[in-house]
Amino acid sequence: MKKSFLVALIALLGGSMMARQGSDIIIKQHAKDLSNKNNARQGIGAPAAPAAPAPGLAAPKPAAATTATPAQAAAARLQADLAVLKAGTPATADQKQKITRDLAASATGSAKPSATAVSKLANDLAASAAAVPAPERSRLVQDLTAVLNASNFQGKQIEAIVTDVQAIFQANGVARSAAVAVADDAKAIAAEIQKGGAH
Repeated sequence: MKKSFLVALIALLGGSMMARQGSDIIIKQHAKDLSNKNNARQGIGAPAAPAAPAPGLAAPKPAAATTATPAQAAAARLQADLAVLKAGTPATADQKQKITRDLAASATGSAKPSATAVSKLANDLAASAAAVPAPERSRLVQDLTAVLNASNFQGKQIEAIVTDVQAIFQANGVARSAAVAVADDAKAIAAEIQKGGAH
């Protein structure tokens, strides 16, 4: 009888302990869920468990943060603007406006080109730049960025840059007249900036 009473008592206490542990787990889980819901309402994501690296491999190091200057960001946008142009399809007003905006943003010196000069260059670029493939497009954007900051260059350097602009277009099958138009626009902007920019 003592044995059966003792077994019953142990079973009762063990069940009580297990029920208590189970309720502790449920309470903790409920608190965690409530916290996650509150965080979600406030725009804070739930904490994610860190991913374990594959066995034998070191965890990847985070990439160093690099911040582009406003001129670099504008040049990247300009390159993207030119990349979406399609050969044989006229550029839309929106595309021309983006090109104009990004050309103007590329001029970071104290002397800025006039809005009229930038708009003319943007229109001529929009008409011909679709023919320029990616590697040459990158060089073209570098040339145009240099022209838009012409106060940093000597006259001979600007002449070489403008000649390169024209050569990029002609080497890619753009009509000479269209290539000359873009080069002339670039030359006019450089001269305007070297004289002190738009007033």
